[in-house]
Amino acid sequence: RISFNAETVDVTNLDSQGGWRELLAGAGVRSASLSGSGVFKDDATDERARQIFFDGQMPDFQVIIPDFGTIEGPFQITAIEYAGTHNGEATYELSLASAGALTFTAAV
Repeated sequence: RISFNAETVDVTNLDSQGGWRELLAGAGVRSASLSGSGVFKDDATDERARQIFFDGQMPDFQVIIPDFGTIEGPFQITAIEYAGTHNGEATYELSLASAGALTFTAAV
């Protein structure tokens, strides 16, 4: 799941036609949140994700979404959920929230 949000900044003053709210282009706050699930490829990757979460770190991530593109930049891991069955692989669900400026490169 991918979510992109943009909060706009508005202004209304005596010059606003009819007192209507005016949105300022390029102003405001943008954010992105990503979530996904899978299995960790090894113990070190699992341990690194947990450490990032518990330490509240916000390192740069590169998230490749097939047939969509690549998102790069700082993210905070906001949630990790583990699940599994008896004698099966443990699975995880991970949620990320943007923590700074991101770049997007469309898939070719």
